[in-house]
Amino acid sequence: MNRLGLRYTVTAFLIAAAVAAAGVLLGGPAHRAGVLAGSALGFVTQAAVFWIFFIRLYPGRDQAWTAYGLGLLVRLAVFAVTAFVLAPRAGLPFAATLLSLAGVFWLTTLSEAAYLKNRTSNPTQA
Repeated sequence: MNRLGLRYTVTAFLIAAAVAAAGVLLGGPAHRAGVLAGSALGFVTQAAVFWIFFIRLYPGRDQAWTAYGLGLLVRLAVFAVTAFVLAPRAGLPFAATLLSLAGVFWLTTLSEAAYLKNRTSNPTQA
């Protein structure tokens, strides 16, 4: 296993947990299901995007923009599917679901920079 990927996954989990805790405390019981679903979906998406694009497919520093761009497209697609399909069909509170999903996406995307700045062109050194 790649240490960089594991560290990022732990960070993404902590961010998703913080977003979920804040959303549950601020939103109340009516929004709990949406907040938890959005936070969980955000964590799973971010971890998968990081592992697939940054660790497996484009591990070098020179390919970081390709991985970042593809990751943004995946996040946008997940957000759209959640907004137009998942939340309405599951009966989740729309605003709570999308705000927690966007919050996890935003905070974890910002944290990617800290993990990617020290990457080398040789993926075996990471």
